[in-house]
Amino acid sequence: MRLWDLSANGFGNEYYAAGVRSMLQGPGLFFYNAFDPAGLVSLDKPPLAFWIQTAFAAVLGYSGWSIHLPQALAGTTSVALLYFLLRKPFGRTVASIAAFLLALSPIAVAVDRSNNTDAWLVLFLLIAAWLALRGRGLSLVFAMVALGFAFNVKMLAALVCGPALLAGWWLSSPLDWPRRLGWMFIAGLALAIVALSWAVVFDLTPERLRPQAGSSRSGSMLELIVGHNGIERFVRDRQPARTAPPAQTPQQTSGPMAYDAVPVGPLRLATPMLAAQFAWALPFALLGAVLAWRRRRAPVALWAGWALTYGIVYSAAGGIFHIYYLATLAPPLAALAAIGGVELWRRGAAALALGVAATALWQAYLTGTTLGWTATWIGFPAVALLAAAAAAWRDRRLTALIGVVALIVLPTAWALSPVFSPGNLTLPSASLPRWLGLDDGRGPILSRTHRSQAHDPKLRSFLEAQRGTAKFLAATSNALLASPLIIHSGQPVLPFGGYLGNDPIMSLDAFAERVKRGEVRYVLLWPGRRPADFDAWVRGRGTAVDPALWRSLQAEPRRAIALYDLAPGSR
Repeated sequence: MRLWDLSANGFGNEYYAAGVRSMLQGPGLFFYNAFDPAGLVSLDKPPLAFWIQTAFAAVLGYSGWSIHLPQALAGTTSVALLYFLLRKPFGRTVASIAAFLLALSPIAVAVDRSNNTDAWLVLFLLIAAWLALRGRGLSLVFAMVALGFAFNVKMLAALVCGPALLAGWWLSSPLDWPRRLGWMFIAGLALAIVALSWAVVFDLTPERLRPQAGSSRSGSMLELIVGHNGIERFVRDRQPARTAPPAQTPQQTSGPMAYDAVPVGPLRLATPMLAAQFAWALPFALLGAVLAWRRRRAPVALWAGWALTYGIVYSAAGGIFHIYYLATLAPPLAALAAIGGVELWRRGAAALALGVAATALWQAYLTGTTLGWTATWIGFPAVALLAAAAAAWRDRRLTALIGVVALIVLPTAWALSPVFSPGNLTLPSASLPRWLGLDDGRGPILSRTHRSQAHDPKLRSFLEAQRGTAKFLAATSNALLASPLIIHSGQPVLPFGGYLGNDPIMSLDAFAERVKRGEVRYVLLWPGRRPADFDAWVRGRGTAVDPALWRSLQAEPRRAIALYDLAPGSR
């Protein structure tokens, strides 16, 4: 499910793919996680996962397949590691069921088939969990080192798991209080050093020798950690410029419709659109956390704490929120559901029937609210419910297994959806309604991929032929417009405003000086994208190039791009 037809996903998140193409071109670009070959701005995420993707591309050749492969392998390794984590404390049966559930977790499949970095975040968190549960002082230090690596994959998103790791270690450690506190202090130092070392080196490097930090105001990586990748996850930046005029499509704005707009609150993750990504066995997981607490407190505390902390954070995240973040909830839910299922089996037919019935009702709710209450798919939880009733009536656990098999069908179908109907490749998700051609409730932006017209091969040929001695193939108002040019040409492109167009990479005066020196001749504009002052400057000083010379794709008025020539005398 993770490797099948992986190349069909193209370059996935093109912003990240362009960064990998740039990092292949020099050690400085590689180390500083550069987005563009000229090293003007960095990607707005830490470098570790992109370093791994770049290494794969260096060995296997740069392609969409080679940059997706590391995540597919990381996801597969996570399945094996979850088995390893549960085998000793709970036995092979629990471990096998947990690994199976993680392998079939819909959002895990979607994320592992993308070039987003969450597959590596999950893998490093599982490594940290394995080390923490060993209970030794030095193992806690190494667990925090692994958490530091996770931080360098997704920044503060990794630290959410910290309390759960500490709880698992504390309950499994035989050390006395003074020694525990001493090792915790050393482990905290190890975490801080590993987590912040790259960001500190980045910020201490003179700005003229490194890129600006993408999606930051001051060009600082430490600011990026606290701001865009911290506070903005909870409080959305509501700038007036982010609201598109009525004539524009959602694709032309970075406003609210670009996010999964599910109301925050304690029941947020129970919303069917979100719960269907990871929580098909939620009743079993809840029962597992309760029933196994007395026998295996340390691992249960770790898995339950992991699920609880991320659940609280995602329920309260009122800023930038995407469905694929939920991949971090897949391992603890799989572990707890496996524990719960086996605990109920041990308690007899009635207990197992109760778990199957509760899960069947939960799955019926998810299916009915997403596919409709008259959909054929509702039959699977109905069969499970009948099997649970029969098992309780005849006091036979084997009868309940029929219900368990029926309960596997729907999560499997959802997990197959990103394989055969991937939807938005930048913001991966699983959706059986999308696969069936139905409305999945996420809107046109999040349900499918929108390619900009900068993918036009005739445009690239024109720019390469007419570029002359200019340093940059073109300049663009934002990185999203520059990404396809970098991916397919490997040439320097100047993304004036960074990711969405509002990064202060350079002033208009600095850009004008580059134009004057002949470093930039052509500028590509995408209506509706920031920065408006840059667009106005280009339109006022440049000459629009006849689309017949560079456009081969059919024009789309609401998403049309425009090419301007800034050469002296062109106007």
